[in-house]
Amino acid sequence: MDQLEKAIKDSVKYLNSKEAKQSLDRDVYWPKWDSPWWHILLLNELGLVHQVPKSTMRQLIENIHRNFLHFFPLTEEEMPLETDPYRQTLCLCMAGSLYQMLHNYGLNVDAEIPWLREWFTKYQLPDGGFNCNEEAYAKETPKSSMTSTLPVLEALLLAQETEVKEDELEVLNRGADYIVKHKLFRKLSNQEVMDPNFVEIRFPRFYEYDYLRGFKFLYDFRQKYGYNFPDAITNEVEKMVEKQLVDGFIKTKGIKFTEKSYNPTSEGKWELGPASYFELMNTLMEPNRESLFLTKQWNDIKPKYLKVIKSYESTTNTPIHIKRGHEVKIIKKDLEHGWFLCKTEDGREGWAPNKILNGSIVTQSFDGTELTVQEGEVIKVYYEETNWLWSKNKQGIEGWVPKEHVESILN
Repeated sequence: MDQLEKAIKDSVKYLNSKEAKQSLDRDVYWPKWDSPWWHILLLNELGLVHQVPKSTMRQLIENIHRNFLHFFPLTEEEMPLETDPYRQTLCLCMAGSLYQMLHNYGLNVDAEIPWLREWFTKYQLPDGGFNCNEEAYAKETPKSSMTSTLPVLEALLLAQETEVKEDELEVLNRGADYIVKHKLFRKLSNQEVMDPNFVEIRFPRFYEYDYLRGFKFLYDFRQKYGYNFPDAITNEVEKMVEKQLVDGFIKTKGIKFTEKSYNPTSEGKWELGPASYFELMNTLMEPNRESLFLTKQWNDIKPKYLKVIKSYESTTNTPIHIKRGHEVKIIKKDLEHGWFLCKTEDGREGWAPNKILNGSIVTQSFDGTELTVQEGEVIKVYYEETNWLWSKNKQGIEGWVPKEHVESILN
């Protein structure tokens, strides 16, 4: 048994222990970093949350209901008397992480914690993001936090699997726009890096943000709803990931979490003191560690290089271009293949995927340019849309190519 496997088993064993249950009854979140919450969250990051004992997860949910406010207080006046702000308020990072954790466990989160999902629409800021610092909401020009924003958007995308809600789709659009405007990690004012930690792939993340995590959300949102973002973002991510690849594996940077925690005292009180780690966390925080989980994730979402096995000639010189919020006329529906023939206000006609249309209203921008390719050439494929591949040739020209015209030659 290797070190990682043993550490995983030790965490699962702990979560099934009397000590873990006592810790949950004292507090769901504290102390950092060795309370049951952090064990469960890390198992979730590893895709192993199903190993958490059912009794422990049930106890977690019950204590969430009992011990936390069911809203996010934005002012002191909203805070009920005798509320401990450290121990009885959910931050937005925790709320988003909780929703993901329970969803991945196989639970109906909306039934288990019916007051949680509304947070993801209620607390969005005008710039499209979120902020766990309640003071941001009182400012004349509130600014979001990338770190606070992403767990919420990840959770909301999962929530759509239970029930699609149009207002939530708009929240997702605004949130994705916020990330794209910042090019994953840049300041709007001068294009400098927001935070040096954002440009290093680390693990575990817990609530922390990095560019690959942000890109993964954009990729998933595009796959599910057709959200369109610049290929330049993908190109930059590809170059950055390559710098952390060793023999085909992502090697994560060492990460040091805060060394302060809110700890219980022998008198039953709580006070600030030193934080402590658990073995699984220590193991995964080792610098230059090969991350099988993140490597697989990257291999699934990275651009692919494909060889053309059959030439294809673009069918139009005037491709359709439609923007989110515009209206089109539906001329023909190909429900079997998932494409609608549309006509824009300027008279252009072209096919668009039906998942970006709500009736005649365009829900996501779409570029219908097709790419002429010749047999034998290699093209860079960014993503697939119902058997068509958005691709770029060596000359830098981009467009759609039918999937059956290419084959994979590189992973």
